[in-house]
Amino acid sequence: MNPETIGSHVVAEILENSARSALNLLRLRDELGPVVAEYRNSRLRNTYGYVTHTDHPNINAAIRLAARECRFEVLTSQPGGGRSEAVLSESLPATLEMLDRGVRMRTIYQHNARSSAATRAFVHTVQQRGAQVATLDENFDRLIVFDRTVAFIPEDDDDRVAAEIRAPAVVSFLTALFERSWTRAVPFTPPGRDRATTRITDDLERAIMRHIVAGDTDSVTAARLGISVRRCQEYVARMSARLGSRSRAQLGYLIAKSALLDGSPEEPAPA
Repeated sequence: MNPETIGSHVVAEILENSARSALNLLRLRDELGPVVAEYRNSRLRNTYGYVTHTDHPNINAAIRLAARECRFEVLTSQPGGGRSEAVLSESLPATLEMLDRGVRMRTIYQHNARSSAATRAFVHTVQQRGAQVATLDENFDRLIVFDRTVAFIPEDDDDRVAAEIRAPAVVSFLTALFERSWTRAVPFTPPGRDRATTRITDDLERAIMRHIVAGDTDSVTAARLGISVRRCQEYVARMSARLGSRSRAQLGYLIAKSALLDGSPEEPAPA
């Protein structure tokens, strides 16, 4: 028999077996899906609705699973300023998939995220699909809440350990924290001398004033507000010149005495 004919038969048989194996794997995945979900729910019930995930691959896998199961709403708080282009590119497909199937999305960043081109591009894309994005002057912790039934929060400063929480009382508490932050946040708009941009500048200045009065250093203040130490120092220098301060201690005294922190910020500008 022609060796070429034999080779063709062998290749065809291998391809047929591979296709059959792939179908079996897909069928097995579908069959195990409910079992895996029930195991996870049982595990959560047995640990009082609290499970720890270690290392980024495991954390991301748990979050992706919760995102696929999400039906109506996702709330996220993302501190630390602008996010890297790599992180945003990785999260964009799943984000758009949720938005396209009607999931409502609200996200809070810190004010300085507006200076990141990658973050602005990401925000513009998700806003076009209906997401709402806003920023705050203050420091806050990372948080993701899906359907008000499951929340993810970090367990360490490096974000290498995360807690998946399904205890209703705790998730409700975390959701309420997000809502309080959302009411103080400013809608994310492109940089410019509009009302929102003016308010952001004022909010950031007031936040730095609060840290000065509290006695925090520039490095602590910058880390809490997600800005560079140099930018923080520039704000402090302008405040010192404006108030005629000759030392940081005197600046804190003058700020407290001037009642600059007594006023309430204006209501957020429309998006």
